[in-house]
Amino acid sequence: MTRKIFILLLLAFCLNIFADKIDDVIKSVPGNDKYPNASAINVLTEIDLEVEDDFSYTYHVFYVKKILNYKGSRRYSDVKISYNADFEQIELGHCFSIDTEGNRIEIPENQIYDMNDTESIQSPDYKNFREKIINFPKIEPGYFVVLDYTISNNRCEPVSGVEHLRESNPYLTKTFTLKFPKDKALNSFYDKEIVTFTRSSEGNDNIYSWQVIDAKIYKEEDNSPSLLISGTPIVYSFYKDWHELASYKLAKLKNIEVDPEISEMGKSLTKDCQNDNEKVLAIYKFMAENFNEKEAYTSQFDFTPEPLTEVWQKKFGSERELTALFIALLNSAGIADAYPAIILSSNNKFSEIQKKYAVTDFMDKLCVYWHDQLFSAGNSYMPFAYANISEANILIGNDNYEFIKFSGKNSVIENQVYNYNISGTSAVVDVKSTYSAGKNKEKREWYLNMPDAQRKIWFNRSLGVRSASLIEGPEFLNFDKIDEDLEITYTLEYEDFLVNQPPYKYCKLIAADFSLDVSLDDRENDYQVKDKIFLKQKFNIEFDMKMNEENKILLLNETQDIIEFKINDKTAYFKLEAKLADSKIIVNKEIYIPECIIPNSRYQEFKQFILSIQNPIDNMVFMK
Repeated sequence: MTRKIFILLLLAFCLNIFADKIDDVIKSVPGNDKYPNASAINVLTEIDLEVEDDFSYTYHVFYVKKILNYKGSRRYSDVKISYNADFEQIELGHCFSIDTEGNRIEIPENQIYDMNDTESIQSPDYKNFREKIINFPKIEPGYFVVLDYTISNNRCEPVSGVEHLRESNPYLTKTFTLKFPKDKALNSFYDKEIVTFTRSSEGNDNIYSWQVIDAKIYKEEDNSPSLLISGTPIVYSFYKDWHELASYKLAKLKNIEVDPEISEMGKSLTKDCQNDNEKVLAIYKFMAENFNEKEAYTSQFDFTPEPLTEVWQKKFGSERELTALFIALLNSAGIADAYPAIILSSNNKFSEIQKKYAVTDFMDKLCVYWHDQLFSAGNSYMPFAYANISEANILIGNDNYEFIKFSGKNSVIENQVYNYNISGTSAVVDVKSTYSAGKNKEKREWYLNMPDAQRKIWFNRSLGVRSASLIEGPEFLNFDKIDEDLEITYTLEYEDFLVNQPPYKYCKLIAADFSLDVSLDDRENDYQVKDKIFLKQKFNIEFDMKMNEENKILLLNETQDIIEFKINDKTAYFKLEAKLADSKIIVNKEIYIPECIIPNSRYQEFKQFILSIQNPIDNMVFMK
């Protein structure tokens, strides 16, 4: 009895200390007057990561936030904590809110619950992520939100990650503490000009601590680089380098036991092939047509695949299983130099952090590497020798377990040819579009499995040409050839295409379609072009009448011009040519903008470059 009383008194004492701490924290917290662009203030944030000898760990989060407006209320009133139920457990501490009068509002039990995240519901075989959802009641501007939880992880793999000390709402104080055994070597990175670092020890453990006070707000702007590049990240990893991580992960995809039926299929599929490229194509097409890839989190799963016999029978698997199966089929066909590969997050490829620090969260996709090409097997939409990226850092599971910078073919992504036949003021336009790489995949994903009638409706909507009618097509010429750029033909008709204002005539051509937003007058962040733009347009304009001295046409805006924008070792450009040849007007456009980061000091220059491409005058043809 005495022991129980002692425990209750101790608990009450701890709660009083905790309450006093909260009271001290929320005193004199500034508001909108100091942070007019914020929706909330991160008053106090403490994150403690404790790593054990076997690399199991606990990750403890405690924070206090002050809500400034209803945007903050929406963002923080429903908290979702994601965790991997395969090897993680979550435990909530004392969570509550405090109103403007200082009254504590407890959370009803029925407002705290667990559920599968959306992607786990869609792919339950390979994703077991759950969300702990906490609905804070009555969160109004001026309220405080207090959250306390711990995630225990028993995965027992070298720990790595990124903790961000800057976001769109200010941190008054944020501290990240990492406790780990002294016999473990830690690689870490932080900005020494912004972050205060302290180091201590306790018994057999090192204790590293990073802290920011009154951190600068990260302004959310379209096309900004990630927080890894633009923010204040703390990067930590117990992997020595990418070679060590790759050898640990990708070795699990080697020497996989293969059923004789699978080996025989690899030989059968390639028996009539004349060279290795034909063999790879035959096996790739077979998997695209007969297998389905199920979504998985590359950074979260174990790289040991399911038995290939099971995958063969059920005809689906994650990228891990389909990568292993693709390599097994290639090996049985006599191709021994195909390797598993990991694509690292493409958006961060320009970051020196990604190159130097082996962090599992940087892993984005598992695929196959063969002869400087990447393959994503088991996806009927994915073109041959394409894995949804044009440039990225990758890890190759060859004998050296290499980290390399990968660049795919610099081919035209979108090529449009428009043949106009003008009769009076109307025009009929025969169009041929050719798509490669990501555009090829995009069109296949949209239209491949649609009925013809529905395909025509959606295609017509996607054109976005209100003044024209789709009178023929679309015809998808080579849907069945996954190794070719996709070709589509269709015909448009304009009733009022040519405007006649004697002695002048003019018409408007279809503008190039690419999305780069340069609407901001100035920026705080750099500007990142995340997807390469490479497109060509050719307009052949003919008139349904005989040309003679009386009705011959003069092209008033004949030109041959090129505008360039240089960034580091890359050059973006816009080429425009308009000419009259044999009574036919020919207009050629070519736009190339590589993946790059433009420093904010050059944003105005880049903006003018983009606006010059989007100049509506360049879409007009003036004649006399």
